[in-house]
Amino acid sequence: MEKSEKCRDSRTKCRMDFTVETIHCDDRSRSAYFALVPDARRYTVVEEHGERFFLDKYLKHLIPFDEMRENMARQMPGLPLFSLSPTIKSTPDYAYGRRGTIVEDLHTGRYTPPSEEAMPHQRFEDNPRPRDIAFLSMDVCESTKKRAANPEAFEGAYAVLFRELGTVVGQFNGALLTSTGDGFIAIIDFPAFTCQCDAAVDLGLSLIVVLRDAVNPALEQAGLAPLQIRIGADYGPANLRRHEIPATGFSRDEVASDALNRACKIEKSASPNQFRIGRRLYELIHVRWLERADRVPFDGANVGIPGYQVYRVT
Repeated sequence: MEKSEKCRDSRTKCRMDFTVETIHCDDRSRSAYFALVPDARRYTVVEEHGERFFLDKYLKHLIPFDEMRENMARQMPGLPLFSLSPTIKSTPDYAYGRRGTIVEDLHTGRYTPPSEEAMPHQRFEDNPRPRDIAFLSMDVCESTKKRAANPEAFEGAYAVLFRELGTVVGQFNGALLTSTGDGFIAIIDFPAFTCQCDAAVDLGLSLIVVLRDAVNPALEQAGLAPLQIRIGADYGPANLRRHEIPATGFSRDEVASDALNRACKIEKSASPNQFRIGRRLYELIHVRWLERADRVPFDGANVGIPGYQVYRVT
């Protein structure tokens, strides 16, 4: 156990999870008082050398009790509150509803969009300042083999998958950064990193549910082979860089990010229909996701970080 130096460094993001307890509500004055209590699912109280700490059971950080209280009292006044919710209330219910619609679309050739509104597409280039981004890399397993076996059937099935999963990205307040041949890279870009990181995990799991419960059953009913995907995600700084070749007139803007590179490498390590996340993202997600994350073998040298830890989320 060690005191977390990250939490002492204001330049590095650090998260704590709390439960909210109502202390008092006054209808006459229209006021309410609440207490923020460190979430017992994540923290236990320990004592060392006469000093009390909260022990983060997942990150193994010791957080000094008095220091936490003083910092919260100093930082809370005027602190903005953010909320980020998907337009999908229940992913299993959404997938069940989309299944019949996709079947009808495949039969008639007419696309019917979901009633849940997706966020309009936004380009990273429209806001080129450096910032932290949650990246998700999705790829179809054995796509080359499937395309070679039946090109027309694969392209039809992939068009449905890309359209439906790309829509889910927008419904979780994300955007497609780029397509990648037989997959895509999605981003979650939001001012509050806790909302941002939780949304990324929720999105990754939801993509697998929509594929499993909506897209594949509809494909099979239409006589098409089901598809499998892999998803990897991570979090970190990103910036826009420009490539130019004056002699040919070529120019292109590109997002540069180690987090993006890690997400792609993590995705390649995943098994079919599996979602994996990197340690940087793992450290910033809510305990409800930490409870569903298990460490898996990963060669950190592939991302330039020997020993880098990767987790499967279910």
